[in-house]
Amino acid sequence: MDARFKLASLFIFFIFSNAFFLPAAWAVDNYVTLQQPPKTEEVFDFSEYLALPEQKMPKQPEWLGPVLPVSPEPKSLEQSYPIIDSEHTWQPIIAPILLSPETVPNVLSAPTLTQPDKTSFDKADLMATKKFVDEHPKPPKIAILIDDLGYNRRGMESSLALPTEVALAILPETPYAHQTATRAQAQLRTTLLHAPMENQRELKLGPGGLYAKMSEQELKAVLIKDLEGLPGIQGANNHMGSLLTTKPESMKWVMEVLKARSLFFIDSLTSPDSVAEKTAKEYGLRTVRRDVFLDNIRTEKAIDKQFSRLLKLARRHGRALAIGHPYPETMSYLQHRLVDLQQDGVRLVALSELLEPSKTSETAKK
Repeated sequence: MDARFKLASLFIFFIFSNAFFLPAAWAVDNYVTLQQPPKTEEVFDFSEYLALPEQKMPKQPEWLGPVLPVSPEPKSLEQSYPIIDSEHTWQPIIAPILLSPETVPNVLSAPTLTQPDKTSFDKADLMATKKFVDEHPKPPKIAILIDDLGYNRRGMESSLALPTEVALAILPETPYAHQTATRAQAQLRTTLLHAPMENQRELKLGPGGLYAKMSEQELKAVLIKDLEGLPGIQGANNHMGSLLTTKPESMKWVMEVLKARSLFFIDSLTSPDSVAEKTAKEYGLRTVRRDVFLDNIRTEKAIDKQFSRLLKLARRHGRALAIGHPYPETMSYLQHRLVDLQQDGVRLVALSELLEPSKTSETAKK
């Protein structure tokens, strides 16, 4: 009995001890662990600590530092740092240093729109155009006139085969004069009357010659007949004429006839004492004088030397006029030389581009 009684008592005691004492021990153990963590612990789990509600969060141990409250919905970047509206951005006021305060514009005030000045744009365009012209000048001009045409077919054919910028001067009442003028007119080529004028060496002039001994009526009648015998004539130049071109009175009669027909005049300059160009200007005619004779010596070397002189004068003065003749040597040289003028930096133009504009003078008015 005693043994059984003792065994039952121990069993009852064990049951009661587990029911009352173990939960209390567990609670005490949890409290001690939360309030006073072991000093040897090196890792602290923040996940469970920060997950606690703010009102139930225990007091932070001093060794962990200050506690930062965690908001359930953190603010966005726009709420923390508002974006600046680009239309209302701040602009500094920049004033010129040399201006007085009264002259500084008020940049904060609303700008006033004014109507653009059309004149200023026109001036700007004009200045830009002038600047462009100054920076890109046009190449020098050369013009070529072939004299003494009309006597033979070979000279007519070879001269008509040259570039159409080359002008032709035709002698009056010669076998191929009319045909040469007609074909040149069909090519839209500049054609002139090559008016025979008296020379100092008393060389024969042929039909249609003008002489210093002629009266005004005689000279004008012969000149008018010469002009009317050739179709499409646009001007005239002198054939020989080393004597007649030095006679002011005779030159006045010539210019009066040409002016009445609105023709221009080219001074072949067979004499340094010629007054032909001067008289033409006095009568308001478009005119220019010869710069170079290409073929006074009929060799290719001599012609090339004269052509080089023509280019030199054109580069110096911006333009130059050469006169040649329908010699086989001259025609052959020009046919291959006029092809590559771009390499020389010059431009072959029609004779009319070298003519100086006419100016009305007192003599012309009379």
